[in-house]
Amino acid sequence: MRRAFLLLVPVGIGCSDYGTNRIRQTDEFDQAPSNMVDILWVIDDSTSMMEEQAAVVAAAEDFLTQLETEDMDFQLGIITTDMDSTNQMSGRLLGNPPYLSSECRLDGDPSDCTYGEAFKENIVQGTGGSDQEKGLEAAIAAVTVPLVETFNAGFVRDGAMLMIIHLTDENDCSDGGRFGPSATGEDCYTQYDGLTPVPDLVRALKDAKADTDDEVVMSGIIGPEAEVGCQTAVPGKRYQQAIELLSGVEANICLSDYAPVMESLGLAATGMLTHFQLSNAADATENGDMQVRVTNPDGTTTEVAQDDTEGWSYVEEYAQVAFNGASVPVREAHIEVEYYVTGPVPTGTEDDTETADTATTTP
Repeated sequence: MRRAFLLLVPVGIGCSDYGTNRIRQTDEFDQAPSNMVDILWVIDDSTSMMEEQAAVVAAAEDFLTQLETEDMDFQLGIITTDMDSTNQMSGRLLGNPPYLSSECRLDGDPSDCTYGEAFKENIVQGTGGSDQEKGLEAAIAAVTVPLVETFNAGFVRDGAMLMIIHLTDENDCSDGGRFGPSATGEDCYTQYDGLTPVPDLVRALKDAKADTDDEVVMSGIIGPEAEVGCQTAVPGKRYQQAIELLSGVEANICLSDYAPVMESLGLAATGMLTHFQLSNAADATENGDMQVRVTNPDGTTTEVAQDDTEGWSYVEEYAQVAFNGASVPVREAHIEVEYYVTGPVPTGTEDDTETADTATTTP
C-alpha cells in the first residue's frame, strides 16, 4: 500500500528550477505482510518454444524451493499466449486440477505433495499455438470476469499478491481484436501502432485487484534487447515495459541455463518487492536531498544510502525507487521516501510507439 504526504517548501528566487515553491513529498509503502501469492504462468505455445519450455521444466525446482523456503501459501496456474477466437481454452487455466496449491504442504503431509511434478507437466504446452502471442491480453482474461467467476474461479484470492510470469520469445501482440480473425503474426509488427498501449493493459491488471489493494507484480523470461545478440528471440519491449511498471523481474530467454532465472522469479513471487512506484517524479540528484528510510518489524529505523549495489537507486524512466543487494526491505517493513517533486510520473507511452521496422520475427 502506498500513502503520500505533500509539503510546500519556500525556496528563494533564483535558487531553484521549480519556482519559488518546491513540493516536498513523502511516499510511504509497506513490504508485503502476507505469505499468500497466486502465480500465473503465461506460456508461449507457438512453434519455436519447445526448448524454452523444457528449460523451465529443468529449473522448476529452483523456483519452487524459494516458495517453500519462505513457507509461502501459493497457488500456481498456467495459461498460454494463444487468444485466437478458435481456441476455446483462451485465458483458461490448464491442467487437472486447473491450478496447483501448497495446501498439502501447509496443512498436511509434505510427502504427499505432487505439485512439483504437476507444475513441470503443465509447463509443457506444446508448439501448436497461435503465432500472435497475446500474453498481456491472456493474463487479463484469466484474472477478470467472466473467467475469474467461471472456469478460473478460486484462483485469484483476496489478500494474496498476484504474480504474473511470461515465457515468450516474441513481443506482445495484444490488439483488443482490432486486427480481426484473418490477422497473422506478421501483423503484430507491420501494424505495431494498432496494438493496445501497454499502460492501458497494466491498468486493467491493477483494476483486477483494486478492491483488495493487493499487489500485482509482473515478471518475464523474454527476448532481450537487440544489442545482446540473441538470434532466436525478438526483443520483448512491450513485456519489458509492463514488467517495469509492475516492478517485476526481467530475464533473458536466450540463456542456456534457467536455474538462476527461476531462483530469482521464485524470490520475487514471495512478495519481497525491490521496486516501489512513487506518486510523482522525483529529484534524485545530490541537490534534491532525497531520503529513503526503512523501519523494520522490530521498530528499528535505518536511513538507506543511495548506492547502485547495496542501497537505493532511482529509476527515472518510471519514477521508482529500487533497492539493491542486501538493502531490500524485509517482510512487513515500512518504507518512507521523502523527495522534491519534479513533475508527474512518466506514462511510458513513448516506448510503446516503436515502429515495425525496428523489430523482426523469430527465425
